[in-house]
Amino acid sequence: MSLRISGDQLSLIVAYSETGDLHLVWFGPKELEDMACEPSFQRLPASPDIPVGPGIMPEHGRGFHGIAQLEASCVATARRVRLTPPSAVLDTNTLVISARDETLGLHVTTTLSFTGDLLVSATTLHNEGAQTIHIERAASALLPSPDWADQVITGYGAWGREGGEDIKPWTAGRIEQAGRSGRPGFDGGPTLSVCETGTDHAFGRMLTVHLAWSGPFRLAAERATDGSGQVLAERLFAPGEGRLEPGKRLDLPHALIASSRTGRNGAAHRLHDYVREHSRPLSRPVHFNTWEARYFNLDEASCIELARSAASLGAERFVLDDGWFKGRRNDQTSLGDWTVDPVPFPSGFTPLIEAVEAFGMTFGLWVEPEMVSPDSDLYRAHPDWVLGYPDPDLTTGRNQLMLDLALPPVQAYLYDSIAALLDTYRISYLKWDHNRDLYPAMRNGRPRPGAQTLGLYSLLDRIRSAYPVEIESCASGGGRIDAGIARRTDRFWTSDATDAIDRLRIQRSASRIMPPERLGAHVGPSPNPMTGRQIPMAFRVLTALFGHLGIEVDPDTLTTEDADILSRGIEVYKSHRDWMSTGRLHHMSHNEDDPDICVLVAADGTQGLARVLRIHTPPRPLQPRLRLAGLAPHARYKVTEIALSGDPVLWPIGEYSGAGLMSEGLPLDPGRALTGRLIHLERSR
Repeated sequence: MSLRISGDQLSLIVAYSETGDLHLVWFGPKELEDMACEPSFQRLPASPDIPVGPGIMPEHGRGFHGIAQLEASCVATARRVRLTPPSAVLDTNTLVISARDETLGLHVTTTLSFTGDLLVSATTLHNEGAQTIHIERAASALLPSPDWADQVITGYGAWGREGGEDIKPWTAGRIEQAGRSGRPGFDGGPTLSVCETGTDHAFGRMLTVHLAWSGPFRLAAERATDGSGQVLAERLFAPGEGRLEPGKRLDLPHALIASSRTGRNGAAHRLHDYVREHSRPLSRPVHFNTWEARYFNLDEASCIELARSAASLGAERFVLDDGWFKGRRNDQTSLGDWTVDPVPFPSGFTPLIEAVEAFGMTFGLWVEPEMVSPDSDLYRAHPDWVLGYPDPDLTTGRNQLMLDLALPPVQAYLYDSIAALLDTYRISYLKWDHNRDLYPAMRNGRPRPGAQTLGLYSLLDRIRSAYPVEIESCASGGGRIDAGIARRTDRFWTSDATDAIDRLRIQRSASRIMPPERLGAHVGPSPNPMTGRQIPMAFRVLTALFGHLGIEVDPDTLTTEDADILSRGIEVYKSHRDWMSTGRLHHMSHNEDDPDICVLVAADGTQGLARVLRIHTPPRPLQPRLRLAGLAPHARYKVTEIALSGDPVLWPIGEYSGAGLMSEGLPLDPGRALTGRLIHLERSR
């Protein structure tokens, strides 16, 4: 017997084998379903008499030694959890798979369903018995890998250096992407892909798995000795953390599974669709953020003048960064004391907000609610509110400690502090930062990383249900980018690195999961404060244009020429951002490619923007034509270059077929290092 669920273009089929095990027999295009077949496992002299192989919800104990769905035990009875073979039923295009340990009363349920063409796996554990179950590990998603997969892609990186990518051949053994720091981290987060050799941006088969979870995680691809493979996504439990009491249930994080036969872009588009479907529809105003313009040197008068200058460039939202609250003059004090400092702001924020609004902008504010400084009124009053309590010598990070968000008094204090700001002032936006890992992630010796993540979700949900404020997820830059936090926020700060060359890699990596309008991309200073590189303004603007555009530079330091280029770039962004926020992003370059090429095409196909950025001087003076992507092959497109300086602003190039632009391309390489071109495509027929 087989069971089938379908998405828009894809389908998934499972079937029972002769042994009663449930196997995946198809996950791919609907029109190719006739190629589905049940896996066969060869019986060898050293194998079980009835070979099992990896199936759906696999279990150890019958000769299968791969990854099991669950590893758990009951200490009171000294019994290991052993699940029965799974059963499956269809419920309105949702596949419901369940298995039990009848002796211990544990019930495991996984639902598989399509959102568009993205497969969503949701797993729940129910303890219906009389004893506490100790969970060592439990899979949110565990699928047999496709037999064409022979490479695994994981991420790497560090603060200010996000976006690295590692591609390994996958012939045997296990390859993992794991995070144990209490947040997803800078090294790629909870995402892993398997693909076939030769997979590119638009060609080849790929399977990407992403865990919608902002805490410790593990994803893995494992190949058994017989050649079969599995792909795993799961929340990572600290020792002793996974306790499931009688009568309780544990909902594991959702896993998102994108299958593509059109390469990396195809997998990314499925994930973009999911994130957009679970997002609030918002405009994307041009940001001005004060950090790299002022750092901690804030006061009412200088901020008003800064707002005036930002508005003259075209900014629409003024975000006051760190340094505004009581006693905050550096990063060593005052976190947790969320009241306006009367020294730099003697009348609170009211005069500044009134000025910001008079300049035609809205007001946003930086906060870091999850943290507390040892030198703060909050910590002096409540040292028992921090993770690690009651250890006397807690390790700090950036001179701060973590509040225990699983404590109801902490939740109440943080909500009330933020609500007081939102009730008192017209604040439309919160930049929500998170500047250190969780260590030690425990209280009274008991682990709490998962409870910390759930506490954060609860706090964000409560704030968003009470206030229409937009929230940006920032974690020292790109330390917390995942679909779990995406459902509770509206934007990501992808990195504290504002160097435009580094940002090409960083934004490309983040856009594998998140749509471009979610990714804060700011024009930073030159020379850059982190790298020291001097990068022309036009290059910086073009880099930021394919995200949520913002400004991270002191306007008063700009030359007249640079200010004019920035203003024109902002005008271009404003004229196209509405369709860009629903468009399809097509990357044409890998991390080390030069030039960098990407194309963003409107959802209705009527127009698009292509960006070409040359980082280095090319080794030869003559360069090949550059192909575009995402166009309708039989359509005709009017191609025009948009200039960020000089006159005229628009330079007609010609009219061409979509097929020609994608297969043959145009001579668009700017040729010189640190230069770029922006091309507008308008469908004429």
